[in-house]
Amino acid sequence: MTAIPTISQLYNEILADLQTEYGVTIPVFGKVFLRAQAAVQAGKLKLFWLAIAMAQKQITPDTADSVSAGGTLERWGYLKTGRYPFPASQGKYTVTVTGSVAAIIPASTTFKSDDSSLSPGQLFILDNAFTMAGTSQSITLRALTPGVDSKLAIGNTLTANAPIINVNAAAIVTAETVAPTDAETLETYRDKVVESYRLLPQGGAAADYRLWGKENIAGVQQIYPYATNGEANEVDIYIEAIPADSTDGKGTPTGTIITNVTNAIEANRPLAVFDVNYYPVVVKNVKINIAGSTFTTAQKASILTAMTEAIAQIRPFIAGADVVADRNDTLSANN
Repeated sequence: MTAIPTISQLYNEILADLQTEYGVTIPVFGKVFLRAQAAVQAGKLKLFWLAIAMAQKQITPDTADSVSAGGTLERWGYLKTGRYPFPASQGKYTVTVTGSVAAIIPASTTFKSDDSSLSPGQLFILDNAFTMAGTSQSITLRALTPGVDSKLAIGNTLTANAPIINVNAAAIVTAETVAPTDAETLETYRDKVVESYRLLPQGGAAADYRLWGKENIAGVQQIYPYATNGEANEVDIYIEAIPADSTDGKGTPTGTIITNVTNAIEANRPLAVFDVNYYPVVVKNVKINIAGSTFTTAQKASILTAMTEAIAQIRPFIAGADVVADRNDTLSANN
């Protein structure tokens, strides 16, 4: 990309051109109209340079800005993947309520998660009316707030926002039926778009499994396909989730993500492959001891952040799906 000159550089170049054109030395004091004119022209030219640089950034998806900023990233992405960045999705939960037989819980009844819940103060709605067939029944509630900010854990409690005739206000979560996901960040979207251009379909090679399982599935960070050891025509797929959408904040996928990846790959995989096994990634904890000095709390936090970012870049190398020049799959003392 062409380097953008500073206003000072443009000003000096214009001033030099004027002095050469008229064969004069423009004074610093006195009749300095031409200096003022050079400064104005430099400011105008700077805007032209910035516009050119903006246009240059948009010609490939790896540097393109978002459409909201006047760029073309989402247009590149939609052209290749057929989708825009995923919005945040709403979680759904099975909860147990108690009350009298034949009591009716009206549709659109809302419950609020209690202060002791994983996400306190969030609202959840019952989409369809429910009639109690027993004194203890299970209903499905949908989070009104999309994303992991409204995520609940098994055992969390909620309270109805309005009295329900012959039904107790308290409810307890017994299962997460649909895991929520945060909105896809532009950088995550960019990575998937660039990879979709880089990886070419090959009829069932490693690159294909990565495209099928990652390109159009919300919450997926990476797919690692391997030939099953000791088995013919069998493939093992390891699924890594985006940390914010994972069960542990480290990449372990939710059941919903695993199911979505499974469905996507099964709809595309070659008939010659007899079995495809789907597994969550196994997160390996790394312990690093640093000796030799006493650190402040702020220094420890900075060191931890730097090391976490560095180690997060180390990932398994998949031949046929990863670029050899970018290989970074080993953590050693030298690192």
